[in-house]
Amino acid sequence: MKKTRYTFFTQTQQVEEVIKSSYDPIKEWRPDPQGYFLIRVDQKKKLIEAGLVTYRHVIVKKIVGKYAAEMYHTIIRRNLISKLEHAAYLGKELYKAEVALKYGVEYKQEFPLNMPIKVKVRLMKES
Repeated sequence: MKKTRYTFFTQTQQVEEVIKSSYDPIKEWRPDPQGYFLIRVDQKKKLIEAGLVTYRHVIVKKIVGKYAAEMYHTIIRRNLISKLEHAAYLGKELYKAEVALKYGVEYKQEFPLNMPIKVKVRLMKES
């Protein structure tokens, strides 16, 4: 049996409050002073590209990679982002781009992926 480097702890619950999530993009959205990112997938080169864009709409930096994690860590390490909301959004979009690259589907920023997955489900036993 292979020994793991990790220690797993038994989880307990002491939930003090359950908070219903919400978001109003009209009232809560604030621009990141650093700029915004445009993301695209280059299926021919097998790369994700993220361009840092100024509010004068000029791309000033381009980050390229194959994996969302390496890209957002690079963006954070290089101080190209300054708001937590922007970082969360970027992580979501970069992961969608990674999935699109992996499965060869079209990626459009701000839109859901159209995954042509055909799954046959057979109900064995009703619960």
